[in-house]
Amino acid sequence: MLVIEKEALAATWACERFNDYVMGLNFTLETDHKPLVPLFGTKELHKMPPRIQRFRLRLMRYNPKVVHVSGKDQITADALSRAPVADPDDSDLDLIENVAALARQTVSILPATTRKLQEIRDSQKADEELHQVREYCTIGWPVYMPENPLFKQYWLNREHLTIIDDLLLFDDRLVIPRCLRLDILGRLHEGHLGITKCRALARTSVWWPYIASEVEEMVNKCTTCAIHRPEKKEPLLPSSFPERPWERVGMDFLTLHGKVYLSIVDYYSRWVETKLLKSESSAETINQIKSVFAVHGIPDVVVSDNGPQFSSNEFTSFAASYGFTHVTSSPKYPQSNGEAERAVQTVKLLFKNKNKDPYLALLMYRSTPLQNGLSPSELLMGRKLKTLVPVLPNTLKPQTPDHDSVKAKETASKEKQRQTFDRRHAAKDLPSLQPGDSVWIRDMKRSGEVVAKATSPRSYIIRTEKGTIRRNRSAMVSTPADGNNQLSTPKASQTPQQSTPDAQPTSPAVLRSSLPQPSLTPNPGSAPCTRSGRLVVKPNRLDL
Repeated sequence: MLVIEKEALAATWACERFNDYVMGLNFTLETDHKPLVPLFGTKELHKMPPRIQRFRLRLMRYNPKVVHVSGKDQITADALSRAPVADPDDSDLDLIENVAALARQTVSILPATTRKLQEIRDSQKADEELHQVREYCTIGWPVYMPENPLFKQYWLNREHLTIIDDLLLFDDRLVIPRCLRLDILGRLHEGHLGITKCRALARTSVWWPYIASEVEEMVNKCTTCAIHRPEKKEPLLPSSFPERPWERVGMDFLTLHGKVYLSIVDYYSRWVETKLLKSESSAETINQIKSVFAVHGIPDVVVSDNGPQFSSNEFTSFAASYGFTHVTSSPKYPQSNGEAERAVQTVKLLFKNKNKDPYLALLMYRSTPLQNGLSPSELLMGRKLKTLVPVLPNTLKPQTPDHDSVKAKETASKEKQRQTFDRRHAAKDLPSLQPGDSVWIRDMKRSGEVVAKATSPRSYIIRTEKGTIRRNRSAMVSTPADGNNQLSTPKASQTPQQSTPDAQPTSPAVLRSSLPQPSLTPNPGSAPCTRSGRLVVKPNRLDL
């Protein structure tokens, strides 16, 4: 009997011993065992270990206020108070019947059919691991933890384990043998709920060692859950601020009022150039880009999406002849070319009213100060532009902006933007993928295999049935390689804390020889036993 059970028995015996004095009264029950305070005070009956339930049930006819008093402050009991008890009276027999009724009720409310309960009962008896646990529950647990690691979790939770109606229970939950665990995991995850929901469902009905980690592994290996899992945001990666104007530019197309425009934005000054295209061919696109480069010069880096105009051989030859580096963003991930996408939204806003002069609106944008206090024209050309707004002539004279001050303000602004984004979206880094990993591509709704990591951040080369593609990490979901929900098998050298949940059982002969055997063997024919099969051992009392 565990210490807490002995303390519960002592408190119960004390109330029953002074039944004539405390029945029907509010009284204080002092104990030096603090865990008894919530057990006998506030904890619900069905959430208690079955053995403690019986003591609590016997105390339900009283109304004690359980308080903790340190052992040093307790009054020492005299020898005469430990005299042997007399034979049980009728009230004791009634209590025994009430406890038995509670046990029968516990089995009757289990969420399983009679046939399923019998299947679990037979499987528990056939399971070598649970067979030994049942013996421990019947005869008594060893004082020290068994050396066999299989029984560590059983020993640590021994106060919750009991046998009722020949069923091994963990409180009011069924202890599932190893041969049925995979089936139970499948039933728990039938509705493809998340880890928290599946664990909560398991806590209402079943238990076995490391069930929480097995449920987590089952959900993580579920292909259906992986495919339909909501997309998670990764921390924002702001682009670095260039060292000079027109060093890095972004390009994109926009369609407005039935016409196609080419938008070019400078990463340094946010200066936007907009060109109307006569056609959407690569040749027309290149000619318009050349006209812009003739005014502002050739940039070092050009960032664009993967449109056909930018991925053609003509554009590749154009980039080589003009000597700039062409960088493409991740397909289906416009956030990687955020500057160009934002410039497109700005142009659409300026050009949305076709009854007004769009170029006058573009002039006003180029003359409006940014968050750093300078306008795009000042950052790009070192001077303010003359607009319809009256200004002093002296303010239109060229002035070189302070690059260090501008860079510091832009860097601080980008950092603030990053923190806001990460906090708003609870952004976290997604696990990196390795060559050979199986993934599900969201936009294509197709599975693929990781070939290698691309040069751009968080991008991977993926092999699919339709060929090789490039995708950002957020556009993919890692899926089990085998496409099923089978749990892995741990190595024999792993400890229980490190082992994976679906560990294979040791052969019966080896397991039986390694189990710590109890010193007593119950024999119902020669010794008295309780209804559940527990051997009744008479206590040694002080006989004066």
